Amino acid sequence: MPTQTVASISSSKPLSNPILGVATTIGVAGALLMGVVSWVMLLVDRGLPVGLTIGISLLAYTILVFLFLRNVESRESMVGAAGGLIGGAVSSIFLGSLMTKQPTTIAELESQANQFSSGGIALALGVIAGMVLLGWAAGKLRERKTRYATKDIDWRARYAWVVALSYLPLIAVGGLVTSTESGLAVPDSVTTYGSISILFPMSLMNEIRIYLEHSHRIFGTFAGLATILLVVRMFGSPARFLPRVMSVVLLLGVIAQGVMGALRVSEQSQGLATLHGVLAQFVFALAIATGVVCSRKWNAVAPSGEAVDASKSTRLLLMIATIGLSIQLVFGAMTRHLDSGHALMSHIGFSFIVVLLIIIAGAKCIKVGKIDRGVAGGAGAIRPYGATIHGLVMLQFTLGWGALAMTRTGEEGHAALPTSTELSTAASIRVGEAIIATSHHLIGALLLATTVAALMWALRIASRPKNG
Repeated sequence: MPTQTVASISSSKPLSNPILGVATTIGVAGALLMGVVSWVMLLVDRGLPVGLTIGISLLAYTILVFLFLRNVESRESMVGAAGGLIGGAVSSIFLGSLMTKQPTTIAELESQANQFSSGGIALALGVIAGMVLLGWAAGKLRERKTRYATKDIDWRARYAWVVALSYLPLIAVGGLVTSTESGLAVPDSVTTYGSISILFPMSLMNEIRIYLEHSHRIFGTFAGLATILLVVRMFGSPARFLPRVMSVVLLLGVIAQGVMGALRVSEQSQGLATLHGVLAQFVFALAIATGVVCSRKWNAVAPSGEAVDASKSTRLLLMIATIGLSIQLVFGAMTRHLDSGHALMSHIGFSFIVVLLIIIAGAKCIKVGKIDRGVAGGAGAIRPYGATIHGLVMLQFTLGWGALAMTRTGEEGHAALPTSTELSTAASIRVGEAIIATSHHLIGALLLATTVAALMWALRIASRPKNG
């Protein structure tokens, strides 16, 4: 249903919004935001008071819930409370580190691993109760406001985008793990120093490399749970065939990533680390593509004949650009993980070709989008993707040269990654280098995912019957 004004629908006849689906979207999105906010704060200073970290995270959660509830047209307080309960349950992935006994050394952990603390459990329950209360209060506040416009939201499609966004911090932290040489900071591949990963005590995360490697696993657990819920939502109610298939493939990709990450640690294999890094970006691109095909715009698109014809050449260019980006991704991963000089030279030289491909493909997307400008259901949905990949490729190209300047010092090769027993004597982390290299890694993932999304739209438009 398209956007409607108050003249065509009154608040006495609210739009249909299943409470559980809306609450799940709000809860998981809120939990993700809280996890990211608290992670950033603790990255800056892991000595921050727990109360301050939780307080700011809850404030961010409240703002997000209030914004989401703007599109809920009935029983907002109930939806807000239910979202808080679901979000609180999901947040236990992040809160687990506070629920256990807090030893001061790894040696003490051997006798205290996975043992809950009454104070920690009370704190976690308090956070969950606070999320429920804040969600309810935000809903009550929304119920008192007059509606001047209503919008029917496909909450399952919005949830698919939340799942895609949950992969971003996972990729970012994974990039930092590589950039700071933290990949072997935790010796065990499934547990964390003998603890169930989500129960590893916060008190033992003062070492930055342990914090990064462990938090990468935690974000991976969150992304896995969010993806499972996506599959459940796709099959738990009527849905089109393609989104269902893509959600299952996405879950299989996430599982493969988890297994590969565990093997990378147990085998201490840089080859597996390379493959793990490459597959992560393909999985993220698939998640973005899943969000695209779940949207109502995807199902309702009715392009003009001119747009259909123009999209066919755009489709080919985007296919070539996607292949080029994939090759460039492999060269980059080999450079980062295998320290291959040949891969580096190939990565540098091929970057000029990829930039040219992306600029041409992006321009074609913009041109196709302009054909049906202002026409409801036309080809305009592809236009923002063209503009976005233009901006991303320029930023990526610039960051690439910055990363090259900061990471290449003329030394032959890199020292072996410090293991868990060598952290105290490991070289200091070069913060500026880590930030630039990780930014290059993250923007690369966004560029590939956006290009794949544009390709999906080009395929869709080119396959539609001509309208007019």
